[in-house]
Amino acid sequence: MRSAGNPAAEKRETRRLSTRREFIVGGTLCATAVLANALPGAMPSSSTRPGQPLERLIPMAIGGWGAVPFGDILIPKGEKAEEKAYDEVVTRYYESSTAPSVMLLVAYGSAQVGDTELHRPEACYPVAGFKLDRGPNLRLRFAEASVMARSMTASATGRIEQLLYWSRVGAEFPTSSMEQRWSALRQTFRGSIPDGVLVRLSTIGADREPALDLLERFAGELLGAGGPDLRLVLTGTSAS
Repeated sequence: MRSAGNPAAEKRETRRLSTRREFIVGGTLCATAVLANALPGAMPSSSTRPGQPLERLIPMAIGGWGAVPFGDILIPKGEKAEEKAYDEVVTRYYESSTAPSVMLLVAYGSAQVGDTELHRPEACYPVAGFKLDRGPNLRLRFAEASVMARSMTASATGRIEQLLYWSRVGAEFPTSSMEQRWSALRQTFRGSIPDGVLVRLSTIGADREPALDLLERFAGELLGAGGPDLRLVLTGTSAS
């Protein structure tokens, strides 16, 4: 029953309804995930599983950047704690004499169901004390592929980080956690448990637009420098 003329009561009622909706949606997803795991015909997809470790597939030199042994790359606490959900996690710090440094994280999981789903930056960065300012979703068009990516600015005391990242679940590129879950479940019910990869690029700086231009250029260089196996893992296609 709606309370009239009482702002505090209306706020409580709105919060209660919102929590109820989240509970219903979350419960539906969890129940569906359990059923998906039990489907006898659902088999893990191995079509994009890397044939060798990602450490070897990702080049140490990308365009004008080169990987260095140490760097100020952040692995948020949430991601570090959930590395068991992935088959492989690779982090690299790339420096250039003519451009800002770029931080790269690639996390690959062979089965995107239940507790093994990719953990997106919007869930992990706040755990590490960052405030997120969501930027636009972007269609990144490369010679090898086209992917849907998301941008964000992560701010903490003494650090502003610009992020550009995408997640591939099977053949799809969801741009939110909810889309990601439904994508995995849809594909599972079609009879194939999808694999997934999270590709996160970031650089330090307060200006979003030039940072996104830089990160998009780096992403293109990454796909160009990597061989067909890496392109298959990151984008779902090995076209050159």
